[in-house]
Amino acid sequence: MKRSASLLFSTCLIVFLAAGTACRRKGDRPNLLLITMDTTRADRLGCYGCDEAVTPTLDGFAASGVKFNRAYCNVPLTLPSHATILTGLYPPEHGCRVNGAHALDEEISTLAEVFKDHGYQTAAFVAAFVLDRKFGLDRGFETYDDYEVPTSEDIYDDNVMYRYRRGDKVTDAALSWLRRNYRKPFFCWVHYFDPHRPYYFKPSSSPEDLTAPYDAEVAFMDRQVGRLIYFMKEKNLLANTVIVAVGDHGEGLGEHGEEEHGLLLYDSSMRVPLLISRPGHMPESEEAAASVSTVDILPSILDLFGFKLPSRVSGRSFEAALEGKSIPDEAVYLETEFPLTEYGWSPLRGVVTTEWKYVLAPREELYDLKSDPGELDNLADAMPDRAKELAARLRALGDEMEKKEATEVKLDEISRRTLESLGYLGGGGNKKSKSASLRDPKDAIWMRREFVESVEVYQKGNITEAEEKLKQLIRESPESYTFRYKLAKILYEQKRFDDSRREFEEMVKMYPEEYKTHYNLGKTLRELGRPDEAIEEFRRALKFDPEQVEGYNNLGIVLLQLGRLEEAMKAFRSSISLDDEQVDPHNNLGNAFLSLGRTEKAMAEFRRAVEIDPDFFEGRYNLGLTLLRLGQRREAAEQFRESIRLRPDFAPARQKLRECGNVETR
Repeated sequence: MKRSASLLFSTCLIVFLAAGTACRRKGDRPNLLLITMDTTRADRLGCYGCDEAVTPTLDGFAASGVKFNRAYCNVPLTLPSHATILTGLYPPEHGCRVNGAHALDEEISTLAEVFKDHGYQTAAFVAAFVLDRKFGLDRGFETYDDYEVPTSEDIYDDNVMYRYRRGDKVTDAALSWLRRNYRKPFFCWVHYFDPHRPYYFKPSSSPEDLTAPYDAEVAFMDRQVGRLIYFMKEKNLLANTVIVAVGDHGEGLGEHGEEEHGLLLYDSSMRVPLLISRPGHMPESEEAAASVSTVDILPSILDLFGFKLPSRVSGRSFEAALEGKSIPDEAVYLETEFPLTEYGWSPLRGVVTTEWKYVLAPREELYDLKSDPGELDNLADAMPDRAKELAARLRALGDEMEKKEATEVKLDEISRRTLESLGYLGGGGNKKSKSASLRDPKDAIWMRREFVESVEVYQKGNITEAEEKLKQLIRESPESYTFRYKLAKILYEQKRFDDSRREFEEMVKMYPEEYKTHYNLGKTLRELGRPDEAIEEFRRALKFDPEQVEGYNNLGIVLLQLGRLEEAMKAFRSSISLDDEQVDPHNNLGNAFLSLGRTEKAMAEFRRAVEIDPDFFEGRYNLGLTLLRLGQRREAAEQFRESIRLRPDFAPARQKLRECGNVETR
């Protein structure tokens, strides 16, 4: 039996039905609240027919506005999907095809820029590193509250493979902004990541009697959305606010062998909830049957508000559906590059209508969605004419696109590790594969499961098991850069540097122009006490990617260790010129100046490092050393005390503090 809605649901329904007039009324300046729900399947919400769901807030949206029954994401990955939502362009057009690799081009207009140009306050609150401002979605937002990596205490169970900001913390941040800014028209985007793994609310800890951790997370997210709605009701904002709630993609949950998302294009990961509540003449409990997708959200919102569309928009407006009118069914474009970039397998393209889905793959797929909604019976061989017809529609969609290469993002080591902690390793050399016959992802999906498990068991300390799993995966899929890279990294982290060196050297043979491989081989050779070879590898890495901050910094470290000070300083300066906000190059350049006896210049670099990160204990210590050399004992003692506060076990700072003598500090 379907659970009854809570008091929150009833309240939401009443206020939505009492909403004001149309957005286009002269002088009317409605707000926009965009809620994006990461990893949220439509069929796990009560309003989409899930009897076990506890989603009263979202059910309230559906009861008081328009629910799209066949809404799709265009790509099952967080950054590309959000880029599509915010630009109205398909992934090949905005260029952000996978997580963590590209930034949105500055020439592409965003939804936030349009609203800002119309005098709106704009703010975004995002939950995961994959939407960090460095990927370009912050443009147009006056406030962009992006993700800070949680501390170990903020990881919600013993699985630290994934890290994100929990929904209650995102809601806290959004409410704090709304309390200060609700009196003027605003566009506020709030992003929730909770239904993504890992699951914080286990069935045993969930307030509801839910048997699946995923469903408990969806219920938790719904409660956080409810907090936003309660605030808006309290401040009488709902009558003049357009609310759009949409999933960025779904989750496999074991269907078709896919536990997560990104590799396949089945409805489990492509069909998403899309609910819109609009002040004014919106029918109650309206259900739109036509197929729409996330690329259509921007033009529909701008039509609703009466704003002019940017010059480049590929989505079509479904505003008529918000007035209870029927809209024509059009084919929806689907894609995923993730199999290629992450594993060296075939990318997928697809097209879906209300009746059919076609997927272009090494073994093409065709499904009759009316009779086979679970997509279990592949009809491509049985109905070749239908497959050919839909393949032509897919080609036509592709031909209409103005394709664009996005700007490649240069990640520092901390950012790269953060991305890896979210389960996206970025397969490096895979994207350069020239193989004419790539593996079909649906035949390899079991390897993705094994890989995720290998990372999880490694994080739990089962080193041998993780290593064996990765070796087996390499034997099964030798073309996959990711499996080899993860094994080599594990060996490096375990200080098995000879084993790690052999793995990286093998990868260099396979991917001779890949920065990441040469860079990590250089680090490994440095640990093995082979500095000259390490220098050559760092230089090779920088030849292939001359804009990597850490590459120059590590090159400088080895040169400094060899006493080649001028060369080292040049490398550190190159690193700083690329990113002045990294503490290590400043600290290392300071050490080089100190070795040359150029104390004042050394002090300036150490001060800059401490300015960037006041909790950088090594920078504090080095600044203290410099001040001590200059005879400034009191200031030196202050820095040594700070260093000891930050690292109580750091004996050199205690020794130097004693050398300062009995001095007063401020």
